[in-house]
Amino acid sequence: MSKDKIYLSFEDLPVYNFYKIVETSDMRWFYEKFRSDKDFTLSDDELLELAIRYKDIYDERIKYTNDTKSSEYYRKLNEMSDLETKLFRITSAFDILIDIKVDSDLFSEYVIYFNEDEGFVYSKEVKDKETALEYIEWLRRKIKGFRTKVKVTKSNYADILKPADINSKNANFDIVKEKILLQESLVLSIDIYTCPLIEWCAMIIRSEEKSIQAKKDLDKIKNKR
Repeated sequence: MSKDKIYLSFEDLPVYNFYKIVETSDMRWFYEKFRSDKDFTLSDDELLELAIRYKDIYDERIKYTNDTKSSEYYRKLNEMSDLETKLFRITSAFDILIDIKVDSDLFSEYVIYFNEDEGFVYSKEVKDKETALEYIEWLRRKIKGFRTKVKVTKSNYADILKPADINSKNANFDIVKEKILLQESLVLSIDIYTCPLIEWCAMIIRSEEKSIQAKKDLDKIKNKR
């Protein structure tokens, strides 16, 4: 089939399609006709390109709406990813190190790697078998401490990093509910199948501003009594 029109950005992706991508992770929602024809497939390169596009759109949405909650989520998610990646690197390197002869050049190269690349700086000189064994035990303790840090950080971030229980039922209900609230607040009609995500976000911001102003006006009336 012809893949027809493809949505390119935060400015033209319909809000309905955006939330369907959030809900299903199906990048074919970037195509206009996917709502009526689900039979076409995408290549791995196309999927990768669209996944990058989705991330860019999500980031634009966060910046546009000043969504601090989402920003904090991604900051902590990236922090955990960095910690877990480093833990994998250092444990893998350590498993190799303990099988290397301590008097070899390769052993010295790993000592330099842990010192310079991973920040596990050993103050003593590793020059023979005895000092090498001391170094290995020291490094084992450092890695154990880092592993504990990863576990504690993950535990501290557990609430915010816990995946949301999203399914087709509650995802569809949420967007329809928000549509109704926006329509009532702004006194207008919204077509979620054509409304670009940027306009949707702008309406949410405007609705929040109206709500804040209404509260201020009400407080003024109360204070005059």
